[in-house]
Amino acid sequence: MKTWMTCCALTLLTACMAFGGPTVTAGIALGIYQPQADTSGANLDRYTAEAGRKPAFAWVPMTWQQRDGSYRQFDPRMLEEFRSRGIMPGLTWNPTKGPIEAYHDRQIAVNQPDSSWPAIVSGRHDQYIAQFAKDAAAYHYPFILRILHEMDGTWYPWGYSVNGNTNPADYATAYRHIVDIFRKEGAANAQFVWCPYVLNSGGIRQYGAMLKQAYPGDEYVDWVALDGYSNPKNNWRSLQEVFQPSYDLITAFSARPMILWEVGAMENPADPMARAHWIKQGFLTTIPNTFPKVKVAVWFNSKDGSGRVFSLQTSPNAVAAWKEVVSSPLYQGSFLE
Repeated sequence: MKTWMTCCALTLLTACMAFGGPTVTAGIALGIYQPQADTSGANLDRYTAEAGRKPAFAWVPMTWQQRDGSYRQFDPRMLEEFRSRGIMPGLTWNPTKGPIEAYHDRQIAVNQPDSSWPAIVSGRHDQYIAQFAKDAAAYHYPFILRILHEMDGTWYPWGYSVNGNTNPADYATAYRHIVDIFRKEGAANAQFVWCPYVLNSGGIRQYGAMLKQAYPGDEYVDWVALDGYSNPKNNWRSLQEVFQPSYDLITAFSARPMILWEVGAMENPADPMARAHWIKQGFLTTIPNTFPKVKVAVWFNSKDGSGRVFSLQTSPNAVAAWKEVVSSPLYQGSFLE
């Protein structure tokens, strides 16, 4: 069997991930967002020991700038924590200052006008983006790059209706602008992700046309993706209820494969088995039977920017359910060849 390194080195990456449509072999690939995984692969090792198998995919967040405004450069060591373990690396790359956790606050978001769609299109960050792309190209190995995600929310500086972001066509232009720079610098190893936050049926009626207009086009997107959670605010809706409306909308205008980039469910204090049932029903039935475009599914094994806890380790029942998913033949998908 060819190794990932050999495949990519000998074929200039084209056999492993041609820009415009990478595939996952042998089923659905299972991923994890593990807190602090961006600084220590040992944390992923602990997850692997507990789950019984390493994930096929894992991602880390990174902001464009430090709190003082200095730019953060591409650092291959973060991705190597994953790649060296045979895990496809993912990077959520955010045009913000300071820790990403701060940007779940609308008030902070509106104070970042340099991260708006028009600011990105203006070329204000082009020198930085180009250098980042050059360094990414020099890394050679494939990684999955999510940019300007959850644009349909108001909690990030690049969100809809924040900082003058009122024309969704400007979002699509900003997204293409970044991709064009990566292409110019030869960073074909970066696979680009377009990722809204899930909308319910009412949200689809209100914002569906906006999302369609904000889509950069399949020629600029390798993966479409969705983020979605079940928590007390939405009455612990099933995974299907959380994702179905947005899944139907996006798959109607994009032919790209899908990643469920952030998936999580909180504990239900009234029912200690509720989250375990949610996991098993969602991953073992809904995703494989109802969402055929989903090729990668990622559990958000942490707490979010609002402090809501989705970590599996808070419940032995959830851990046991997740182990069933990990060992299922449905989730043996891999990026390796």
